[in-house]
Amino acid sequence: MTRAAVVGVGAVGGVVAAGLMSAGRVEVTACVRSPLGGLRVLRPDGSALEASVPEVTDPAEMSAVEWVVLATKAHQTAAAQPWLSRLCDAGTRVVVLQNGVEHRERVVPLAGAARVLPAVVEISAESRSRGHIRLFDQPRLTVPEDDDGADFAALCQGSGIEVTSTSDFVTAAWSKLCLNAANGAVTALTMQRMPVFANPRITQLGLALVEEARQVATASGARLPEDLADRVIARLRAMPPESGSSMLWDRLAGRELEYDARNGAVVRAGARLGIPTPYNEAVTALLEAVSASGNPS
Repeated sequence: MTRAAVVGVGAVGGVVAAGLMSAGRVEVTACVRSPLGGLRVLRPDGSALEASVPEVTDPAEMSAVEWVVLATKAHQTAAAQPWLSRLCDAGTRVVVLQNGVEHRERVVPLAGAARVLPAVVEISAESRSRGHIRLFDQPRLTVPEDDDGADFAALCQGSGIEVTSTSDFVTAAWSKLCLNAANGAVTALTMQRMPVFANPRITQLGLALVEEARQVATASGARLPEDLADRVIARLRAMPPESGSSMLWDRLAGRELEYDARNGAVVRAGARLGIPTPYNEAVTALLEAVSASGNPS
């Protein structure tokens, strides 16, 4: 049986770990700081997926596996090195389930001889408590159209996770980042869920953040429509009123925020390409200060 380890068993990692375990073809281990006591995923239709996934809290207890699912937040990647050092060898593939467009830059230096497979994550989920997750929509992942991507799609068959491959991963990754540039920043700064985008002034801010990201994405080789900002805001307004963003959940819990891989990545790429990004620079500065305070009040 194929061996897989999930590092970062929060909302995204928990959904993937439970799904792979339920497929019955993968031996899954949850790499955690402290025991979860099992996983329970409440699906959008009200049904629940419960999975008893073996848990390990000490990297020294692990050896190399065929697949590592790295689902930590982007800013937690360096802290995952002890796990990656034990789990990876030349036969390992590391699937990076993180936001942003810098997956390989972050993970390749830590993965040794393992191959790194970036993924675009569309898993709208919220951790209600440790091991208890609410899933708002069908979980979807997009991976590059290559052998590793095809093998990962096969691994996920029967897991309830839809895996799609694309020959234009640059566009897929930047498209998601354009969405994240608005939804994460705005919901985390206002501490409000998606209905906040009904406010006309918030709409204008969201449009500006996305348009800056779209211009940077286009200069980076992504093929995105000129009306992307309008489409993104329309999508956010159409989302269920109870949905938010992972950055909102993190701020409400007083945790560090993943702003650097989102708006910060737009600012870095814009500076490299000579494209001004004043709105993303402003919210990056605000999110940095909020993240440092760790206080949602």
